[in-house]
Amino acid sequence: MKKFMQWGVFALLGLTLTFSASSCSDDDPDYSNVTPPTVVQVHNISGSVSGRDGKAIAGATVTLAGAMTGTTTTDEKGYFVFEDVKIGDYSLKATAEGKIAQETSVSVKKEGDGQNVVWNVMLANVETVVAISVSTEESSEGDVTTEALEGNEKAEIPVVAVVPPAALSEEAVIELSPIYSEEEAAQLRGAWTARADTDSRLLVGSRLSCSKSDVTIQKAIELTFNVDEKTATEVRALKFSNGAWVDVPSRIEDGKVLVEADEFTSYGLFVGIRFTTASRQEAIHFSQSVWDNLYGAAAYTYKVGMEVNTKGTSVFTALLIESLARAFGANSFETQGSYPINVTLPVGTKLEIKGVQQVNTVTASAAGRSVSGTQYGDVTVTVVTSNRQHTGGSN
Repeated sequence: MKKFMQWGVFALLGLTLTFSASSCSDDDPDYSNVTPPTVVQVHNISGSVSGRDGKAIAGATVTLAGAMTGTTTTDEKGYFVFEDVKIGDYSLKATAEGKIAQETSVSVKKEGDGQNVVWNVMLANVETVVAISVSTEESSEGDVTTEALEGNEKAEIPVVAVVPPAALSEEAVIELSPIYSEEEAAQLRGAWTARADTDSRLLVGSRLSCSKSDVTIQKAIELTFNVDEKTATEVRALKFSNGAWVDVPSRIEDGKVLVEADEFTSYGLFVGIRFTTASRQEAIHFSQSVWDNLYGAAAYTYKVGMEVNTKGTSVFTALLIESLARAFGANSFETQGSYPINVTLPVGTKLEIKGVQQVNTVTASAAGRSVSGTQYGDVTVTVVTSNRQHTGGSN
């Protein structure tokens, strides 16, 4: 009797396990056949706004126009971002109180991966404009000093304008202000048709303008650029006239370049600068790289701006650093980005996210001297969904 009861217990247990296994198998779906969701890639445009000294400008306004439009303001780091932008061509414009506005064009054309296009811009002060009252009976003089990156003071170049008696066709007020790029001159005087040379770049420049549009210069105004011997012997003095930069009479005295200004326009000292770039990709860090069921956003860390790697030990190298900053930006800092995970993942699937940022070592070389910096460029984000191995459950 005892043996019979034991056999009955074992039989009942076997039947229970059989039904349990059958039940689990019937309830569980075939996870190898679960279709991973399609993730729509997202694109951003971000960057930084700083002054000519490289310091962040908080509260600057950045406007976006093109395939879509928008307006935003910079934070305390000078950082801005436009999220979820469409693929297409855009114009960006940065403005701030007391600063000269700047704009550029960018394109978001990345197919298949998310893209964060980075723009870094530097705005010059409008307060650097100096007014000179000109008389027909006596000479007048005024000066202005160019702005430079913090720690790069050798690039602060005094520019002096000496106006002889009866230099103008009538009494008027002349305005003297620094310029920092060839394009600035073109913005005020019409289309820019040609640069002096294929690699000729503005090292330092100044603009002469008049309060009266019909006044002309009868006697040349002397513009003095206080540089140094090295710079003075390497540069070429040009003026912006009829849409192009052309030669202007000049001479060198004690490390200074004296230019004969004969019309109201922009004047500058140019040198052949060669820019070279060595690019690499660096992985960016995500707060979470693998997702299995969450609907949210992935935070990541990246950098904007440029770090200057060279010290401006002379006027010439300091001016080369300024040229590098104009081309590639300044005000380097680390910031947080966010990439939306706009899908709900079915059980049995997973999502993996990773990204890289383009990092450029940039060099400006001229007249046997060179300076370099590290510039942080665009971010590319890749999102992949797939099946994952099901670990099962228990009853």
